[in-house]
Amino acid sequence: MMADRKPTGKVSADPDRKRRGDRLGEQLRRLYDDVTQEDVPDDFLRLLEEADRADPPRASDPDA
Repeated sequence: MMADRKPTGKVSADPDRKRRGDRLGEQLRRLYDDVTQEDVPDDFLRLLEEADRADPPRASDPDA
């Protein structure tokens, strides 16, 4: 029964499955690349700036 199978964390040796996974990865990268090229709305940037002011970085924060 398929519902009883648990993922093993191993990569399948099935070449069709690998091709499908490769194609899915390519499509996701293409979609993500398109999204990263879009402008960020001013309202959203303002919200991010307000959040930064409300919660200043901590000394233990590596990005601070």
